[in-house]
Amino acid sequence: MDKKNRIGVILDNEYSIDIRVLNETKHLHKAGFKIFVLCPNYGDQLSFEEIDGITVYRFNLNKNLKNKLFGVMNTIPFYEWLWISKVKWFVKKVNPDFIHAHDLYMSKIAYLGGKRKIPFVLDLHENYPAAILTYRWSSRFFNRLVSRPKAWKKKEKKYLGYASKIIVLSNAFKNDLLKRYPILHAENITVYPNVPDVDQMLSFPINPEIFEKNDKFLLFYFGGISKRRGIFTCFEAIKLLGDKIPNIHLLLIGPVDGHEKIDFENYLNDTSLSGKITHFPWKDISEFPSFTAVSDICLSPIFKNEQHESGVANKIFQYMLFSKPLIVSDCIPQIEIVENSKCGLVFKSNDANDLAEKVMLLQQNPELRSEMGENGRKAVLEKYNVTFYGMHLKQMFLSFSNSHENNS
Repeated sequence: MDKKNRIGVILDNEYSIDIRVLNETKHLHKAGFKIFVLCPNYGDQLSFEEIDGITVYRFNLNKNLKNKLFGVMNTIPFYEWLWISKVKWFVKKVNPDFIHAHDLYMSKIAYLGGKRKIPFVLDLHENYPAAILTYRWSSRFFNRLVSRPKAWKKKEKKYLGYASKIIVLSNAFKNDLLKRYPILHAENITVYPNVPDVDQMLSFPINPEIFEKNDKFLLFYFGGISKRRGIFTCFEAIKLLGDKIPNIHLLLIGPVDGHEKIDFENYLNDTSLSGKITHFPWKDISEFPSFTAVSDICLSPIFKNEQHESGVANKIFQYMLFSKPLIVSDCIPQIEIVENSKCGLVFKSNDANDLAEKVMLLQQNPELRSEMGENGRKAVLEKYNVTFYGMHLKQMFLSFSNSHENNS
């Protein structure tokens, strides 16, 4: 083969449910790269299949066992050993020119599984050393002893150093890594946000009767539900606005954090919120456009912390695509998107009073809501999409390929 264009993707999640990975691999495939994926099979998938021209290999792994092995990886690295053996098999099978590994904890696996000689790209879906400190499972006393979550902060520099190139979610995250680790070079870090596949999202039909809106002034949130995601702040804001906007209503779609279900139910049973909250534990992504279409304002109220400063969720761009104004918390990547695109307002994280004020401002200014919504849609169609950022991804691999060929 004249051109080195075989990419082996290493993913410790089921390929078909990871939207970010799906979008990346589909774009790279369209750009002419041959994509091979290695991921676990939790029991209900094929061990081998072709999906839209992408070859997927799966190995059997009990999900409960996977969680246990992953949890003790910093104490007894069985999980790394298992994956390294699988990656070595995968490399021998597909002979990739490059490895594209997802998430920090897969870095050493990709490096050793590639026998230290196959260049690889490390795709950081989040600031993992910060994220793991926010997880309930890792904060319990016994779990904390065996999982040693703080060890990831110490291992981060070494794990980043294994990679030839790095992909991050935002400029803010890139600048933070460069500041903390002078061994990294800006030209080797590519920014690829959680941007949507516009064609796919626009292909879903709009159902105007999906939700009985009537005269409700509807705030919409889509995603995981927990205190750290700012949902309880929204509840407090709704309480403050009950008399000022009598028809205010909060629509939530997403699973509730298992450790916070009691607190969540207490809010739902609060008489001051009676009739003002609707919650669906799950809806297919194909229904997202319809729920967004009936909404007046879309929310991303996540707490400002080290993890949430790494990038923005894909729902931000999806809200924007369907011409809805945003209200977001003051995490730097969210501020950059909203202020640069003029598509919404920013409130102080975990400040229900400030959130309530921003809701009031938009509720009283329908023209401003419409203008912000159109600005957001324009920004996604022009820039914040898979096609635009996919070109950055393609160029990264092409330059990677060229430099590798020149050195071989």
